[in-house]
Amino acid sequence: MTINDTRTRKLIEISYMYYIDGMSQNQIAKEYSISRSMVSMMLNEARAKGIVKIEIKDSGDLYCFDLQRKLERIFGIKKAIVIPMLSKDIKNNITQLADAAVNYLTQVIDNNMIIAVSWGRTVYEIANRMKPNGKTNLTISPLVGGIGNEMNIYHANVISDTMSKRLGAVSLGLYAPVFVSTKEVRDIIFKDKSIKKVLETSQNADIAIVGIGSIVSSTMEDIGVLEKEDICNLKDNGIIGDISTCFFDKNGQSVKNNIFSDRTVALSIEELEKIPNIIAVAGGKKKVEAIHGALKGKLMDVLVTDEEVAKEILKKYE
Repeated sequence: MTINDTRTRKLIEISYMYYIDGMSQNQIAKEYSISRSMVSMMLNEARAKGIVKIEIKDSGDLYCFDLQRKLERIFGIKKAIVIPMLSKDIKNNITQLADAAVNYLTQVIDNNMIIAVSWGRTVYEIANRMKPNGKTNLTISPLVGGIGNEMNIYHANVISDTMSKRLGAVSLGLYAPVFVSTKEVRDIIFKDKSIKKVLETSQNADIAIVGIGSIVSSTMEDIGVLEKEDICNLKDNGIIGDISTCFFDKNGQSVKNNIFSDRTVALSIEELEKIPNIIAVAGGKKKVEAIHGALKGKLMDVLVTDEEVAKEILKKYE
């Protein structure tokens, strides 16, 4: 996305908030952490460029504002960001989702923050596409132990390190597997001072960045963390998805299961929910049920998803 495209998108967002949502210039200024005079200047610029006439101009490459507002209203989340489906290619879709998440994170990351990160390809793309923002004293901390047998790009430690380099932040590493053999092994790991310090840091995070996994299309199965038998067992327990390896049912409720309960090196769903701003980023038709469940369970504060997912979920509320 070019600088001009980013500027135009922001002009449209601010115009929509002012003319359609009826927000005051002071409220918009607070939302974007800019001055009221800057909001006024941008509204004038939007009018000068023909973006604002009688109504806000719309086109295929803009955020889907109506879908965003409906998701926010129905599910009571702080913010929904819906990207248009410009490609059927999953890799391109992930890139679009990551760019939208980065754009939002640039607005909300401030000095002296702790940012906790989960694992997965989408969260890695976000980390890899972050840009220096001039903020200082930032700490990036993993939410989960290692996924898979190698330090692949899905690994939370790799994501933490990648994001820290992009932002000039301090990076922490959680040097333990995400799933261990028994509860006793996990309890011993939790007593380790270095592990405990990282998990406590993540508990105190200001922002958490997570993906939403689907049991129907599981990356954990793709990379060999889950076997087909495990997937069947999870389904039998009513599990449809996970956020940061916290498994949930169709209503977004945490489900205890006999595969991973008490054997996971990660923040629990209760600990995760205490983080003030949980940003979930996920898209694609195969994840509709999982994303819908996570929304019903209010497992995130901000959702970044795509137009296809938003429309599919909102059909149920027409």
